[in-house]
Amino acid sequence: MKRRSGFTLIEVLVVIAIMAILLALLLPAVMSARVSANRMKCANNLRQIGLALQLYHDSQGSFPPAVFMPFVKRVGDKAANRAASPFGPNWALLILPYIEEQNLHAQANVSSYPGTTNLLDFTTYDLSWRQVRGARVQTYLCPSDSGHDVPFTDPGGNPAESGWARGNYAASNAAGDWDHNIGGNPDPTEDPFVGVNKGPVMAVNFGARVNNVTDGTSMTFLVHEVRVGVNSQDRRGVWAMGLPGSSAVNGGQLYNPAPNNMFDDSDEIQGCNNFWYPGIGTKDGMGCINEDDAESEGAMARSRHPGGVNACFADGHVQFINNSISRYTWVLLQSTNDGLVPDSSY
Repeated sequence: MKRRSGFTLIEVLVVIAIMAILLALLLPAVMSARVSANRMKCANNLRQIGLALQLYHDSQGSFPPAVFMPFVKRVGDKAANRAASPFGPNWALLILPYIEEQNLHAQANVSSYPGTTNLLDFTTYDLSWRQVRGARVQTYLCPSDSGHDVPFTDPGGNPAESGWARGNYAASNAAGDWDHNIGGNPDPTEDPFVGVNKGPVMAVNFGARVNNVTDGTSMTFLVHEVRVGVNSQDRRGVWAMGLPGSSAVNGGQLYNPAPNNMFDDSDEIQGCNNFWYPGIGTKDGMGCINEDDAESEGAMARSRHPGGVNACFADGHVQFINNSISRYTWVLLQSTNDGLVPDSSY
């Protein structure tokens, strides 16, 4: 009798088992390599942004303001915290020519803002720069994050606006509340850490000069990572919007002590009550203060990288910052002029 050539059922099952084992062994390595590659890409984006900010400084004599708000004249003005105020172009829009986005910058025509206007009449501001708000800028997107295809719709704007494109990078606005650092105010009389100067690198109507960074540019944060909001009503991670959580971060308060904190009530941003849910922080790492009258006063750096966030310092170098960084060191590294030595364990 002739024997048939081929595999027995047992042999096939053995081969399948071996392939399953190999796949199980390889899959974590593939996933780890992908995570590492995405983190590297995010860091490279930050390096480009840091270089662009340096070039802007060389050209203009200072870093750009976090955002233009000519109607804000004093520290503590709450108009700085509200989307209904006619805020102008932010730092991310101002540096577009330095990341090879000259055409988009020209289209925005930032010099048209605020126009010939009565500063007290919010209806007279020229907001034509916002026509670029829906543009997708690849340099501002970190591949580790998700939600880039869900634009932000701002029901609290004046006018209400949809189609704000997402981004993953935010200017460092020192520590404490957004409206406390207006014009570069170092805010030593307020938390966190009363008595400590907390001068911002970029703030409302303020961009520091390198010689203002007396703590040293290698010891002062310039730009952080942020995550895209949990849905279309969450303003976090919006590259052209000059508000906390969108394109600026601060933090350091007890409810927001370090990057990627896991509190349900964390970021203080306008509109949180429209999308807050139990577990938004403790489960999903995107907590915010659930109040119907909340303003945008502070938000924390966040990423989907395991264990921490990338940060660009004022000298242009990029470093991974661990979630375990102490609140004290986190605050000092945000500040240009505290005059103190941070703990080196970050």
